[in-house]
Amino acid sequence: MKSSSGEIVNNNKIGEDLYKIDIFSPYLCKNSKLGQFINIKCAEPKQYDPLLRRPFAIYDMENDFNVVTILYQLKGKGTKYLSGLVKGDVIDFCGPLGQPVELENNKVLLIGGGIGIAPLFFIARQCVNQSREVHIVAGFKDQSYRLIERDIMRLNINYRIYCEQENWAHTGQVVDGLTDIGNFDNYDIYCCGPKPMLKALQDKLSFRQGKTVAILEEWMACGVGVCAGCAVKIKQGEDRFTYKKVCSDGPAFNLMEVVFD
Repeated sequence: MKSSSGEIVNNNKIGEDLYKIDIFSPYLCKNSKLGQFINIKCAEPKQYDPLLRRPFAIYDMENDFNVVTILYQLKGKGTKYLSGLVKGDVIDFCGPLGQPVELENNKVLLIGGGIGIAPLFFIARQCVNQSREVHIVAGFKDQSYRLIERDIMRLNINYRIYCEQENWAHTGQVVDGLTDIGNFDNYDIYCCGPKPMLKALQDKLSFRQGKTVAILEEWMACGVGVCAGCAVKIKQGEDRFTYKKVCSDGPAFNLMEVVFD
């Protein structure tokens, strides 16, 4: 697995425990596709604590400036290290990794929860660039993500945001707010978020015949399909299933085929 490096352009805190990091990388801008991720070494050079790299979805890309943006949430030692990096620091990463998402329909609905908004925003921008009709419905636990709405507004698309706290957006959870899902029968749907949200969407969208894709979030070790640490159960027909690796077979799968045990 070949590693690359990129210089940090910005590393800003945009909400409570929420950060955006901009990385100068002509290589990533040239080779990255929708839905892919990068594995970042979250330790100083020649240090290996934490040992494992951390996977992060690509949130945005500015090809004119060769800058890729990663959205991350402060959770543990790895992301704590990232949050301390400043402009001019260099990070070590592998990627882009994973199978890309292929857009087919000219009408796209994106449903995100929490940090799951990251790969969906990248898809939304590409839809705008390709003159596809795109809607975003997003749900957040608290108001830490308020500045994400600003990014979405700049796309000049239809969107709706739900928050479990009051005084911002629609109050409630994103799945409960999808009362008009029947209006999107002719849309391809892409969703990303915590497993309870995806399971609820699976139940809510079971009637659909159209394309419904889940971009899965999973703990990973190698990121290239060697260790099988990110395996998920996938249906094969009515009474059979197999296991696939989120890092190399995904991270995008048919939502209706994912088994949430």
